[in-house]
Amino acid sequence: MSKDMKDSFGYGLLMGLADAIPGVSGGTVALILGIYEKLLNSLSICVSFFRGGFPKSAQPKFLASLYFLLPLAFGMFFSYYIVTKILVGSESSPGLLMVKETGPYIYSFFFGLVLISIKEPWKFVSNPSQNNYFLALLGIIIIFVYTKYPLENTGNIFLVISGALALTAMLLPGISGALVLLTLGLYEEIVSYVHDFKVIPLLYFFLGGIISLFTFVPLMNRMLNDYKELTMSVLTGLMAGSLITLWPWKEDYGKGSLPDNLSLVQIMEDFSYISVIITVIFFVLGVFSSYGIKYFEQKLRN
Repeated sequence: MSKDMKDSFGYGLLMGLADAIPGVSGGTVALILGIYEKLLNSLSICVSFFRGGFPKSAQPKFLASLYFLLPLAFGMFFSYYIVTKILVGSESSPGLLMVKETGPYIYSFFFGLVLISIKEPWKFVSNPSQNNYFLALLGIIIIFVYTKYPLENTGNIFLVISGALALTAMLLPGISGALVLLTLGLYEEIVSYVHDFKVIPLLYFFLGGIISLFTFVPLMNRMLNDYKELTMSVLTGLMAGSLITLWPWKEDYGKGSLPDNLSLVQIMEDFSYISVIITVIFFVLGVFSSYGIKYFEQKLRN
């Protein structure tokens, strides 16, 4: 394996780690690593190659893109599998995210990470106007409405839709594909398909991802180039709204769908003071981890 392919595999490991964690964006990690534009460009080349009917003139660029994307994809899958094994586990051995004893700590860490990161996409809005604030509020409302009226159907059509939304989010800096699945109530379900190698439901899920590649990648390039501030306004709202799903204290941590949040009174009734204090500590760690990511981003840029 060449050095470039090894580097690509290493990038995939880091991106897969991020995409396995609700609240961390693989697109953000790609930005930090300095490969975001190369990632989008490589995907665009592959999409154009298929749309153009496999032209011979485009084969060299297509093959070069594959040499970058395939090791990246293998690295992402490997990392995603390992991390989700730890967080979700199985029915006989639930992971850290799925049990009451550790679930609040994991959610709290992500809550702090996302809360402090909300400002990142908003930084791209130089002179906020009413349109920017409206779109940010719209993003919050979208998440809020779904948490109140979640979709119960997890049939094949819904798997296709969730695959398209998850891949779209994965490619966007600032919003996590795992967080989208968590919001849809499908995070644990998709993870179980991966762990158990259930091919049929995964094919429907990946079909949604392929649809996203051929529709969203060109649209995303246009939106980020022509309407960057409006796009980032919506992303800011989606990130802010996602805090609803990341509230650490929930009624149930292992039912495989979006659980209801507990009120402050219920928290004190159901959790010990020590547990609450540890949860707050993990929140602080999540906040500082965001600053750590920004620190390494600046180091890489310099």
